[in-house]
Amino acid sequence: MEANYIQKRMEELQKSGEFANALGKLISKKPGYKAVIEKRRFNIRCLKCGKVFESSIGACPGCGSKVELPKRQ
Repeated sequence: MEANYIQKRMEELQKSGEFANALGKLISKKPGYKAVIEKRRFNIRCLKCGKVFESSIGACPGCGSKVELPKRQ
């Protein structure tokens, strides 16, 4: 199969809802189930300049220094 065909077909499935219904049925064994993926965010403070920002950013927007995210427990 051609890569463009596969890409176009995936876009069609996602727009029509068939893909979401199939995935929901696969996950929950119930038709119409909608899975929700939640990304946890929290505020952290830059150790270099003290600016507070969301954890989804990899570098401080204030000074540009690399931010190490706390490890999950």
